[in-house]
Amino acid sequence: MTDVQTAQSTAEPAAAAVRRTLPPPSPPTSTGRAGTAWPMVPLAPVAVIVVGLAIAVAIGVVGVSDLSIASDAHASMRAWLIASSLAGRLSRLPASERLEAMQRAARKTGAEIVVATPEGGIVLDASLGLADRSALKRIVVQGSGEAFTGLGRTRFAAVPLDRSRALIAFVREPVAPDGEAALLRALVALTTLLVGVAAAMAFAVARDANSDVEFVGKRVRAMTHVLSEPAGEVVPVRTMDEVGALTIAFNALVDRFAAARSSYRTDLERVRAADRDQAAFLAAVSHELRSPLNAILGFADLLVAEVDGPLSAEAREEVDQIRASGRHLLELINDILDLSALESGQLKLVRTSVDLAAVASDVVREAVGLVGERPVVVRVDGARDVFADADAKRVRQILTNLVGNAVKFTQRGEVVVDVGREAGFARFTVRDTGPGIRLHERASIFQEYKQTTAERARRRGTGLGLAITRRLVAMHDGRIDVESELGRGSTFKVLLPAWDPAPGDAP
Repeated sequence: MTDVQTAQSTAEPAAAAVRRTLPPPSPPTSTGRAGTAWPMVPLAPVAVIVVGLAIAVAIGVVGVSDLSIASDAHASMRAWLIASSLAGRLSRLPASERLEAMQRAARKTGAEIVVATPEGGIVLDASLGLADRSALKRIVVQGSGEAFTGLGRTRFAAVPLDRSRALIAFVREPVAPDGEAALLRALVALTTLLVGVAAAMAFAVARDANSDVEFVGKRVRAMTHVLSEPAGEVVPVRTMDEVGALTIAFNALVDRFAAARSSYRTDLERVRAADRDQAAFLAAVSHELRSPLNAILGFADLLVAEVDGPLSAEAREEVDQIRASGRHLLELINDILDLSALESGQLKLVRTSVDLAAVASDVVREAVGLVGERPVVVRVDGARDVFADADAKRVRQILTNLVGNAVKFTQRGEVVVDVGREAGFARFTVRDTGPGIRLHERASIFQEYKQTTAERARRRGTGLGLAITRRLVAMHDGRIDVESELGRGSTFKVLLPAWDPAPGDAP
């Protein structure tokens, strides 16, 4: 009677009821990924302080480095002046007075003075002791640079006295560059003042921005309250900065959402009205069609019973064709009526204890007449005393649709209805040895007006049988699955809630 197709989900009303019973969403907490964010109020001044101190340290390092370079240059210049002036003076003194003159100059200037040969030999020495006498040859050749003497780290300058001797003056480099302490004191004072002012301003700006953000966030979170307007409410704009721009954009989004919600409600009501009108039209037309069709089938039955006289073989064949076509048309009309009732929500279940084995036996007896001359066996297998909490009429309809499909597509072999229990459910399966269903068609066989390739080739049915079957199973809070192998047959499994009688109740 029915055709292979795919049913659309019928869980929308149930899902809507579940949504109505759900509690409103909770506001975000401090746990999770969002809770690891740094607060903006202390972060801004801390960032200003860190950046300010980094800049101050960099300035201090650069300043001290420049002072050190300037001090070294000053020591080098002083060494050259001492060496030049003393060399000119020694050239005019007799040899016996030169050492004394060098010592007096060394005491007055605090420098070390040496007269050496180009080979590094010391002729006159007015020093505290050179750290490395072997370096004198390099010093004489180099002429100026840095060396270590009894004074420590020094700058030297070598001026020739004559062709065989040179006067070398060593001037100590200062341990700390001149002006370093003053620079550091000024830098610390300026940094403290500027960083303190900047941190205070950053704290004030961050506090105001944080207050605006918290205000907007509080208003947004209030929209999740169950009693609030679903479309949200406009958030007052308190500032014209980035937070204000964000608030304006959010308000525009709220307005658009409210307009879309209003349009959706209007369109939904229009669609519902159209669905109601369509369902009413289908029901009315189906009822009007079924009345004359029943009359046609009734008169056809009278003709087959030969109440008005015997029929010839040709006439009987034609009457049988009328009966078969009429019954098929009646099945299509019944499918349309069932789908209309499901769509409009008028179909209600009357749950009771249903003996699946007994229902399966009745359906199989009726299906045997559909086999005709084909070598097909239709039988019931499995356990007895399997009871489902279901509507007996709709369970019979489900089984009739599945068995009818199996018989229709099975040309040889068997159709087996197996009854049993599975994971707390009452179960029955319908297994056939028909052509099977292609893999890409299994996802759509339960949709309305969808048929398999074999069904379309027969040009029979509307594609509503399995769609109605799946909806009926879903109404029972059950499940239907299909397994199939091309060329080997198909197996449809239905799980229905098992009957759980109260103590003392008979099934």
